[in-house]
Amino acid sequence: MTESIYTVTIRSIYISSIAALIAFMSSIALSTIISRLSRKYVEIVSSVFEALVGVPTTVIGLLVYMLLFPKGPLGALKLIYTPYAIIIGEFLVAFPMAYTYMFRHYYTRREKIRELVLSLGCTEKPVFKLLLRELTPILLSAYLVSFSRAMGELGVALIVGGGIEGYTNVLTTAIAIQTSLGNYEYAIQLGLILVSITVSLVVVLKLLGERVLWRLD
Repeated sequence: MTESIYTVTIRSIYISSIAALIAFMSSIALSTIISRLSRKYVEIVSSVFEALVGVPTTVIGLLVYMLLFPKGPLGALKLIYTPYAIIIGEFLVAFPMAYTYMFRHYYTRREKIRELVLSLGCTEKPVFKLLLRELTPILLSAYLVSFSRAMGELGVALIVGGGIEGYTNVLTTAIAIQTSLGNYEYAIQLGLILVSITVSLVVVLKLLGERVLWRLD
Protein backbone atom coordinates (compact mmCIF):
# COMPACT_ATOMS: atom_id res chain seq x y z
CA MET A 1 0.00 0.00 0.00
CA THR A 2 1.29 3.45 -0.94
CA GLU A 3 2.30 5.62 1.98
CA SER A 4 0.04 8.60 2.70
CA ILE A 5 0.99 11.98 1.31
CA TYR A 6 0.61 13.55 4.74
CA THR A 7 3.13 11.16 6.32
CA VAL A 8 5.70 11.68 3.57
CA THR A 9 5.34 15.47 3.76
CA ILE A 10 5.68 15.61 7.55
CA ARG A 11 8.73 13.35 7.44
CA SER A 12 10.32 15.52 4.75
CA ILE A 13 9.74 18.73 6.69
CA TYR A 14 11.03 17.15 9.91
CA ILE A 15 14.25 15.81 8.38
CA SER A 16 14.98 18.95 6.35
CA SER A 17 14.22 21.25 9.29
CA ILE A 18 16.77 19.49 11.50
CA ALA A 19 19.41 19.40 8.75
CA ALA A 20 18.83 23.10 7.99
CA LEU A 21 18.99 24.03 11.68
CA ILE A 22 22.33 22.27 12.12
CA ALA A 23 23.64 23.94 8.94
CA PHE A 24 22.36 27.31 10.16
CA MET A 25 23.95 27.05 13.61
CA SER A 26 27.21 25.80 12.09
CA SER A 27 27.20 28.77 9.72
CA ILE A 28 26.87 31.24 12.59
CA ALA A 29 29.69 29.53 14.49
CA LEU A 30 31.98 29.40 11.45
CA SER A 31 31.15 32.99 10.47
CA THR A 32 32.11 34.15 13.96
CA ILE A 33 35.46 32.35 13.72
CA ILE A 34 36.31 33.30 10.13
CA SER A 35 35.34 36.96 10.59
CA ARG A 36 38.21 37.31 13.07
CA LEU A 37 40.80 36.25 10.50
CA SER A 38 42.67 38.48 8.06
CA ARG A 39 40.93 39.43 4.82
CA LYS A 40 43.17 37.09 2.82
CA TYR A 41 41.96 34.01 4.69
CA VAL A 42 38.38 35.27 4.66
CA GLU A 43 38.45 35.37 0.86
CA ILE A 44 39.99 31.90 0.63
CA VAL A 45 37.36 30.30 2.88
CA SER A 46 34.54 32.16 1.13
CA SER A 47 35.79 30.99 -2.28
CA VAL A 48 35.90 27.37 -1.08
CA PHE A 49 32.33 27.50 0.21
CA GLU A 50 31.07 29.24 -2.93
CA ALA A 51 32.58 26.38 -4.94
CA LEU A 52 31.00 23.78 -2.64
CA VAL A 53 27.54 25.20 -3.32
CA GLY A 54 27.75 23.82 -6.85
CA VAL A 55 28.79 20.28 -5.91
CA PRO A 56 26.15 17.79 -7.19
CA THR A 57 24.11 16.24 -4.39
CA THR A 58 24.75 12.77 -5.81
CA VAL A 59 28.46 13.26 -5.12
CA ILE A 60 27.69 14.30 -1.54
CA GLY A 61 25.37 11.30 -1.22
CA LEU A 62 28.13 8.98 -2.43
CA LEU A 63 30.57 10.50 0.08
CA VAL A 64 28.14 10.01 2.98
CA TYR A 65 27.38 6.47 1.80
CA MET A 66 31.09 5.59 1.77
CA LEU A 67 31.38 6.87 5.33
CA LEU A 68 28.29 5.12 6.67
CA PHE A 69 28.04 1.81 4.83
CA PRO A 70 28.74 -1.27 7.06
CA LYS A 71 32.44 -1.53 6.16
CA GLY A 72 33.01 2.22 6.11
CA PRO A 73 34.74 4.38 8.78
CA LEU A 74 31.42 5.08 10.54
CA GLY A 75 29.69 1.81 9.66
CA ALA A 76 29.61 0.71 13.30
CA LEU A 77 27.03 3.45 13.98
CA LYS A 78 24.55 1.66 11.69
CA LEU A 79 23.16 4.90 10.30
CA ILE A 80 22.91 3.94 6.64
CA TYR A 81 19.33 3.84 5.30
CA THR A 82 18.01 5.75 8.30
CA PRO A 83 16.61 9.28 8.66
CA TYR A 84 19.84 10.21 10.47
CA ALA A 85 21.85 9.44 7.34
CA ILE A 86 19.60 11.75 5.33
CA ILE A 87 20.00 14.48 7.94
CA ILE A 88 23.79 14.20 7.72
CA GLY A 89 23.68 14.33 3.94
CA GLU A 90 21.24 17.22 3.78
CA PHE A 91 23.35 19.11 6.32
CA LEU A 92 26.35 18.80 4.01
CA VAL A 93 24.21 20.00 1.11
CA ALA A 94 22.74 22.98 2.98
CA PHE A 95 25.79 24.11 4.96
CA PRO A 96 27.73 25.77 2.09
CA MET A 97 24.56 27.55 0.95
CA ALA A 98 23.75 28.85 4.44
CA TYR A 99 27.32 30.02 5.07
CA THR A 100 27.68 31.72 1.68
CA TYR A 101 24.35 33.51 2.06
CA MET A 102 25.09 34.65 5.59
CA PHE A 103 28.78 35.44 5.80
CA ARG A 104 29.12 38.54 3.61
CA HIS A 105 26.44 40.35 5.59
CA TYR A 106 27.82 39.02 8.87
CA TYR A 107 31.39 40.12 8.13
CA THR A 108 30.46 43.64 6.95
CA ARG A 109 28.06 44.36 9.79
CA ARG A 110 30.40 42.94 12.44
CA GLU A 111 33.16 45.36 11.52
CA LYS A 112 30.79 48.36 11.59
CA ILE A 113 29.21 47.37 14.91
CA ARG A 114 32.61 46.59 16.43
CA GLU A 115 33.97 50.02 15.47
CA LEU A 116 30.85 51.71 16.87
CA VAL A 117 31.03 49.83 20.17
CA LEU A 118 34.74 50.54 20.63
CA SER A 119 34.29 54.22 19.73
CA LEU A 120 31.76 54.48 22.57
CA GLY A 121 34.35 53.17 25.01
CA CYS A 122 32.71 49.78 25.52
CA THR A 123 34.25 46.32 25.41
CA GLU A 124 33.64 43.86 22.57
CA LYS A 125 31.25 41.74 24.66
CA PRO A 126 28.01 43.30 23.33
CA VAL A 127 29.15 43.05 19.68
CA PHE A 128 27.82 39.52 19.07
CA LYS A 129 24.46 40.24 20.70
CA LEU A 130 23.98 43.46 18.75
CA LEU A 131 25.07 41.74 15.56
CA LEU A 132 22.49 38.98 15.90
CA ARG A 133 19.77 41.55 16.55
CA GLU A 134 20.81 43.64 13.54
CA LEU A 135 21.03 40.63 11.23
CA THR A 136 17.77 38.94 12.25
CA PRO A 137 16.18 39.15 8.76
CA ILE A 138 19.39 37.88 7.14
CA LEU A 139 19.66 35.02 9.63
CA LEU A 140 16.06 33.99 9.02
CA SER A 141 16.65 34.13 5.28
CA ALA A 142 19.80 32.00 5.65
CA TYR A 143 17.82 29.34 7.51
CA LEU A 144 15.02 29.32 4.94
CA VAL A 145 17.52 29.09 2.07
CA SER A 146 19.25 26.12 3.70
CA PHE A 147 15.88 24.48 4.42
CA SER A 148 14.79 24.94 0.81
CA ARG A 149 18.08 23.49 -0.42
CA ALA A 150 17.73 20.46 1.86
CA MET A 151 14.05 19.94 1.09
CA GLY A 152 14.50 19.88 -2.67
CA GLU A 153 17.52 17.60 -2.99
CA LEU A 154 17.19 14.03 -4.26
CA GLY A 155 20.67 12.51 -4.58
CA VAL A 156 21.50 12.29 -0.88
CA ALA A 157 18.05 11.12 0.22
CA LEU A 158 17.97 8.36 -2.39
CA ILE A 159 21.54 7.11 -1.95
CA VAL A 160 21.79 7.05 1.85
CA GLY A 161 18.07 6.85 2.69
CA GLY A 162 16.93 4.37 0.09
CA GLY A 163 13.37 5.72 -0.09
CA ILE A 164 12.06 3.10 2.33
CA GLU A 165 8.29 3.54 2.79
CA GLY A 166 7.29 4.34 6.33
CA TYR A 167 10.87 5.11 7.36
CA THR A 168 13.12 7.14 5.03
CA ASN A 169 10.78 8.04 2.18
CA VAL A 170 10.69 11.82 1.64
CA LEU A 171 8.98 13.95 -1.00
CA THR A 172 11.77 13.86 -3.57
CA THR A 173 12.44 10.12 -3.29
CA ALA A 174 8.72 9.37 -3.29
CA ILE A 175 8.28 11.38 -6.50
CA ALA A 176 11.15 9.54 -8.19
CA ILE A 177 9.99 6.09 -7.06
CA GLN A 178 6.30 6.59 -7.84
CA THR A 179 7.15 7.99 -11.28
CA SER A 180 9.28 4.93 -12.05
CA LEU A 181 6.35 2.72 -11.00
CA GLY A 182 3.96 4.59 -13.29
CA ASN A 183 1.92 6.02 -10.40
CA TYR A 184 1.85 9.47 -11.99
CA GLU A 185 -1.17 10.88 -10.17
CA TYR A 186 0.40 10.27 -6.77
CA ALA A 187 3.76 11.62 -7.98
CA ILE A 188 2.11 14.80 -9.30
CA GLN A 189 0.37 15.38 -5.98
CA LEU A 190 3.70 15.06 -4.17
CA GLY A 191 5.30 17.37 -6.70
CA LEU A 192 2.63 20.03 -6.17
CA ILE A 193 3.20 19.89 -2.42
CA LEU A 194 6.96 20.26 -2.87
CA VAL A 195 6.47 23.19 -5.28
CA SER A 196 3.99 24.83 -2.89
CA ILE A 197 6.48 24.64 -0.02
CA THR A 198 9.28 26.03 -2.22
CA VAL A 199 7.13 28.89 -3.55
CA SER A 200 6.04 29.78 -0.02
CA LEU A 201 9.68 29.98 1.04
CA VAL A 202 10.51 32.24 -1.92
CA VAL A 203 7.69 34.60 -0.95
CA VAL A 204 8.91 34.71 2.65
CA LEU A 205 12.49 35.33 1.48
CA LYS A 206 11.32 38.17 -0.75
CA LEU A 207 9.45 39.81 2.13
CA LEU A 208 12.50 39.44 4.38
CA GLY A 209 14.72 40.86 1.64
CA GLU A 210 12.49 43.90 1.28
CA ARG A 211 12.64 44.39 5.03
CA VAL A 212 16.44 44.26 4.93
CA LEU A 213 16.57 46.87 2.15
CA TRP A 214 14.12 49.06 4.06
CA ARG A 215 16.30 48.90 7.16
CA LEU A 216 19.41 49.71 5.12
CA ASP A 217 17.71 52.77 3.67
